[in-house]
Amino acid sequence: MSRWHRRVMDALGGWLSEIRFFYKRQVSAPLSPQAQALWHWLMWRANGVYWQFPLRLSVPEIAGGTKMSESMVKKARAELTEAGYILHEAFGGNKPAGYWMLSCIRPGAVLSPKAQAKGKGDFKKGGDDFSQS
Repeated sequence: MSRWHRRVMDALGGWLSEIRFFYKRQVSAPLSPQAQALWHWLMWRANGVYWQFPLRLSVPEIAGGTKMSESMVKKARAELTEAGYILHEAFGGNKPAGYWMLSCIRPGAVLSPKAQAKGKGDFKKGGDDFSQS
């Protein structure tokens, strides 16, 4: 990673900074271990799709990925939503729900991909570049 790229990631937060601030928030308002695991798994999934939201995920898919029961996923999801870590929207029927990750650095701001890197007209490859919008 170039020095410029590292500075941009630091200035915008970056996904490692989001994790650091996630744990800072845990000191004053701790989440259950299940909610923490779900948050990390959702961050991993968001990174895998280059921070394109909403993440469309079914409860059985999340349960399989996190090794939690479906009822535990729903409880952890409700906890994350209430605490302001994610936004969740049910689309009804058998359609997967939509998830948006909220910044821990700037609470309430949805994480989103950087539209352009300095001097470049396309997304950076690698999946770990995002900004808060």
